[in-house]
Order: sequence, then structure tokens, then C-alpha cells
Amino acid sequence: MVDLSEQVMLSRKRLATLVFTLGNMFLSCVHGLAQDQSDTARNMEEVVVTATRHSAQASRLPYTVNILTRKDAERQASRTVPESLSGIPGLFIQKTNHAGGSPFLRGLTGNQTLIMVDGIRLNNSVFRYGPNQYMTLIEPEIVERIEVVKGTGSVQYGSDALTGVINIFTTELQFRQQSKWKEKVLTRLSTSGMEYTIRPEVRFEGKRFAFVAGASGKKFGDLAGGDTTGFQRPSGYQEGSFDLKAMADLGHQWVLTAAMHYLRQQDVPVYHKYVLEDFAVNDSDPIERGFAYIRLEKPIMKSYSGKLSMFANVQQVDEERYLRKRTSRVLRVEDDRVSTASSGADLFLQIAERWKANTGMEVYVDRVRSSRVDTHLDNGTMTSLRGLYPNASKYLNAALYNLHHLDFGRLQFEGGLRYNLYRAAITDATLGKVSLAPSALVFQGGVNYRIGTSFFLYAHASEGFRAPNIDDMGTLGIVDFRYEVPAYDLSPEKSLNMEFGMKYVTPTFNGYAAVFRSGLRDLITRVKTGEVISGYDVYQKENVDRGVIRGFEAMADYRPFKGWRFTGSAAMTHGQSITRDEPLRRMPPFNSRLSAEYGKGGFRAGVLYDHADPQRRLEAGDKSDNRIPQGGTPGYNVLHLFGSCHFGVATIRVYLNNLLHQDYRTHGSGINGMGRSATFAAVFDF
Repeated sequence: MVDLSEQVMLSRKRLATLVFTLGNMFLSCVHGLAQDQSDTARNMEEVVVTATRHSAQASRLPYTVNILTRKDAERQASRTVPESLSGIPGLFIQKTNHAGGSPFLRGLTGNQTLIMVDGIRLNNSVFRYGPNQYMTLIEPEIVERIEVVKGTGSVQYGSDALTGVINIFTTELQFRQQSKWKEKVLTRLSTSGMEYTIRPEVRFEGKRFAFVAGASGKKFGDLAGGDTTGFQRPSGYQEGSFDLKAMADLGHQWVLTAAMHYLRQQDVPVYHKYVLEDFAVNDSDPIERGFAYIRLEKPIMKSYSGKLSMFANVQQVDEERYLRKRTSRVLRVEDDRVSTASSGADLFLQIAERWKANTGMEVYVDRVRSSRVDTHLDNGTMTSLRGLYPNASKYLNAALYNLHHLDFGRLQFEGGLRYNLYRAAITDATLGKVSLAPSALVFQGGVNYRIGTSFFLYAHASEGFRAPNIDDMGTLGIVDFRYEVPAYDLSPEKSLNMEFGMKYVTPTFNGYAAVFRSGLRDLITRVKTGEVISGYDVYQKENVDRGVIRGFEAMADYRPFKGWRFTGSAAMTHGQSITRDEPLRRMPPFNSRLSAEYGKGGFRAGVLYDHADPQRRLEAGDKSDNRIPQGGTPGYNVLHLFGSCHFGVATIRVYLNNLLHQDYRTHGSGINGMGRSATFAAVFDF
């Protein structure tokens, strides 16, 4: 056994070598750089957001909005889209496996948190309760910015936004008087073979046409954890994607935008199933997502100025899983495919000088294909079984909404209504044809008041809802560590969100603090039936739970001197089941982030510090979840360094991960975080 003092000495030597190498690299880069001072702290402006279906300054909205830019993601060397969100207060990232990443927005995740891409729903009718991996099926290099709107969202975008909505916007294009071509190549690698990435991209912007196209190839090796974990095998996987986005001026002020994305993950293992549940095989191969849309927009300049926007979209998610326990001679193959077609229109009008409004409609239609085949390895016999979901199920989601925005100078009002209608058509082998038609009418309203020039007070109340989907009603089989059976008499889950907060915005400081409460009712909860199948307890879902989530958030971004930036954020979430008088499931612990950064010309460097308290408040399901250690998840303190240097056509980025080499995992995860390591990226812009 290696002596602990020798390990500490070796770790210090490795750290010193990495820091020395980084220092030399940046000193050589800084030498001779042009001192471009256009990016100054005193030019910091408020971000304009569109997640409310109209452009508005974030400080003037009556609820909390966080914006993550492309530069923010680059600063963190984010490997996936959910990993880039880990520093946003009130948003906690859980990872079931290395390819996963599920956002907990104010305590809720999975089908209780709505994810959008360019204003189009990513959520579909088989999004499951609890963590899922769907956000990782978005190529991070096409993300321009992410807007996280908290405490509201169901009125603007429909079902699943019980505590908020995450709106992901892809690469922005613009028309230019002088045509411009731009080519870019990105390469990334991490030590210990944990990542190899290459991505070429080409962009053209002309007077009436623009496009950007790219492709990515990635190989992620087994994840190396902290000081006591080492390599977590098997956890590595492969990924490839390609994407295209184009914009055309059709004349008469009509602008057409078209986009498509395709991403495929291969050989994705569920690490904790191998380690804790004695699986010989537990992989997804492949997981695919295809997404394409067209959008037509035209300004309205007659009686009421405004804009008309229409979209049509098709997307498909396909996952094939291979499962076999070590003691079994049967290989199970499950294949689930969801195809979605959708369309919608939004009309934005300036009704009066101080009165704007949005009116719109949306329709989404899902078709589900699900199969399950058992292959007996001894004789090759194949047996077809009912899939995880009822095969050939259909799900319709249609809605009308009306939003109003009133601006009286110091005082702003936001309000609106949405009516959603759902139709689920399921054919069950036992019950025959089953039809369910839930509906919901929800409202939201808020007020924002400016005091002086920089200080804002805001309050709002908003209803949220989540219609039961096919995953709720039709799941049959092993899910995580339980066996689920179908339920066909479910009602929508509902929430009432209330928030009070204050914002302070100046050219050098941007911050807010807020307290919130989300009352939850008719929650769909897994209830143990008392049966046992294949060694797993059997559960069925019912609308039996009421709960409440309370918490606070705070964030500050301070840029006191030219080139310097200091940020900090903190969030606490406390969830309680009123019905069962115990904590709500998977509540994140108190967590915070601090960072300091200096930039001058083409040089930037900084430090990130992440903290999480232990989570000892566990629900009964948490206590039986083998991903959560006995007694709860320990807290952690993780330190990172980052830096970049731009010269000529090249930008070099270096990220030193987990300098203290701490062994840690976010609450509810099935795999530990990355140990001490380095990630290097080189970007060449031509």
C-alpha cells in the first residue's frame, strides 16, 4: 500500500507541473498581444431575453431569469449542455451515468422540467419522472445561449414547466452587405484519455442568405474520479453529430430560418448497474436524436406594429438498450422510438404605447414505437414481449395562449392565460384500447417596480401543470431499481409558484436575490403494490401526493476594474411531502459557486470554486436508491482553474479540473465527478 504522505507529495508535484506548464504557455501567448480593450467591465450591459415570447430587459421582468452565454460555457470547458448549466443558481445537475445530465430546476427534473430548443419543445410523451439524459443529445457547440426562466413557463410554453423552463438557443446568423466566409476547427482532449473531440465548421453570411454547418466526432474514455475512486469502468462512450442552420430573405420582409441537428451516442454504459446490480450488460447502443424545423417571420408595420412567427417541426428520439445480468443466460433488447410532428404560430402586437401582447397556438403529435426481445444465449431462441411502453401509442398536445405586457415606466406588468388539451390513445394487451383526455387552464401574473435608476423589486404568481404522458400511463418493466406496471386513470399534476425578489443593475454590477414557494398538488407518485417480480418491488403510479418546495437564490456579477470579473451564486431548496410528511424525492442540497477572472486583450485566466452541503434529508425512495450512499450524499468543495489565449487565428484554452482531487458526486448521481485532470482545447478561426 502506498503511504498517504507519498500520495500527497506526488499529487503536489503533478499539480505544480500542470500550473508551471500553464503559466509558461500563457506568458508566451501574452507577449506581443495587441491590447484590445473593447471588452471592458464598464461596458457591461443588461442581457435582452426572449424566453417570455417577446424581447425584454431581464431587470424589467417580474421573475428570475438567468442567461448562460457561449463564452460562459467556454470558460467552464463544458463537455455537454447540462454540464454547462451547473453554475446557475437554483439549477442542479444530476448524472445517472457519464453520458447523462439531468437539470433539477428548483427541485424538479425529468418530465416536471420543460426544455426547449429555439422555442420548440424537446420534451415528449415518454419523458420519464426523475432524471433523464435527453439534454445531452444537443451538440454543445451549436448553443449560442441558454435562458433559464424560473417560477413560470406553463402559460408561455405548456405542460411540464412546473417550476420553470430552460430555453436553448442555437447559433445566431445575420445578413451582411459584404459577403463573409468563416471556417473554424475545434479540437479538445482531456488527460487519461477521457476525451478526444474534433469539430470542423463553416459559416457564410451574405446580403440575403446565410448558413452555418458543422460536424463533431467525440470519444469519451472511462471517467477517472477523485482520490479514492480511480477509473470508473465501464463509463466511456462515443458520440457523433452534424448540424445545419440557414436563413434566407424571401422578400417583402419575410425571413425563413431552417435548421436540422442529428446526434448519435454509441456504447453508452450505465455504470452503477455494473457495479451495484451485478449486470454483465447494461448499455444503450445507440441513442439518437434527430431534429429539424422551419420558421417564417415577418414584421407587421400597419395598424399595430409587431411580428408574425410560424414554425413547423419534426423530431425523433430512438434508444436501443441491451440488458443481461451475470447470472442470466437471456439477453434482453429494448427499443423505444418517439416521433414528433409539431407546428405553431405566434402573433406579437404593439396594441398601444405601453401595451404589448402575444397570441398564439401550438400542436404537437407524438407516435411511440416500443419493442422488447429476449434472446436465449444457449439455444438462440428469440421471444418477443411487450415493450417498455404500449406500442403504436399516440399523444396529441394542442394549446391556445394569450400574454400581455404592460410598461408604465417604473412599473411593469406581465400576465397571461393558456388552455391546453391532450389526447392519449393507447392499446394495452390486457385492457384493450385506452383513451385519456386531460386538459388544463393556467394563468400567470407579475409586477416589477423600479426604484431610482438601478434597483428593482418584483413579485409574481404563476400556475404550472404537467399532463400525464405515456411514460406515466403505460410503463411496464424494470426502471432504475424498481418494476413498474401501467396506470390509466391519472390527472394532471399542478403547481402554484410564488416569488418575491430584488435586482440591482449598474454598468459594473448585476445581481439579484429571491425567495420562492412552489405548492404542488395531484403529484403522480410511484406507490408500492406489495408484489415482487424478478427480484424487484412492483410500483404503480397514482395522483396521491401534495407537497411544497421553498427556497432562496442569490447571484452577483461584479466588474470593478477593467478586465476583472467576480461572480458568486448560492441556492437552497427545501422540499416536503405534505401527504407523507417526509422530504420530497431527490431534493438538491444547498450549493454555491464563486469565480474570479482576469482578461486583457486575448488573454484570460480565472478560478472556479464549487461547493455543496451534504444532503441528509432523504425520502423513502432516496433511501432505497443504490446511487445514494447510506445516510445521504456527502458534501464537496471542488476547485478549478481555467485560462485562454488568442493569437492570430488560434485560441488555446486550458482547464485544470478538481485541483484538490476530491472524490465527489452530485446528489442522486450514479457516477462520481472527474478527479484531478486537464482539458485542452484549440480553436482555429479562418
